[in-house]
Amino acid sequence: MPFVSIEGIDGSGKSLQAEYLTASLLAMDLQVVKTKEPDGGWIGAGVRSILVEPRPSRLSPLEEMLLISAARVDHVRSVIRPALDAGAWVVSDRFLDSTYAFQVFGSDVPEQLFTQLAEAVVGGTMPDLTFVLDIDPAAALERRSARGGSCGPDPSEATRNFARIRAGLLTAAKRDPDRCHVVDASQMPGEVSEKILSVVLRSGLVDAGRNGGDGL
Repeated sequence: MPFVSIEGIDGSGKSLQAEYLTASLLAMDLQVVKTKEPDGGWIGAGVRSILVEPRPSRLSPLEEMLLISAARVDHVRSVIRPALDAGAWVVSDRFLDSTYAFQVFGSDVPEQLFTQLAEAVVGGTMPDLTFVLDIDPAAALERRSARGGSCGPDPSEATRNFARIRAGLLTAAKRDPDRCHVVDASQMPGEVSEKILSVVLRSGLVDAGRNGGDGL
């Protein structure tokens, strides 16, 4: 069954769009499992606490990537693959492209290392469709602040970091245009949702899933 991931920098609205898409698919009487990274699966919950809680020293980019990759192995094995094999759609708030953007573009992890690890981690379990919600970093930070999120001690550095991650996501989308669709996330949430659903319907995945075939 189809696997859809939704990517974007913080403040792009990806979590909300994952909820909207899940609701739309459920309204079509489809089985849907909505999940998220890094805390999909029990390992991911532990990894998230390591990443967000205060600690004596900062993790290196490599340590972060290895932790997230371990969580993803469990996420694929215990959540995503069982759902797909049971005939359900999977909608994931973040997946592999986030690691590429955060670690390769945001933290300068060698791309070759990322690629080798990614192949071992996900195997053949890749999304059928990925939506990259694109928004200006400054606008994303404004949204984040409006909902009570922190921009850190240096907003300028936060903006630069968001810009690097955004560039990584757009690069990933450009490299795989059949899978990845860039959506302007500066629009109203309802407009973004309509565009995402339009692509899903045009892809043929809904009809193919009902008929037991392959879409796209």
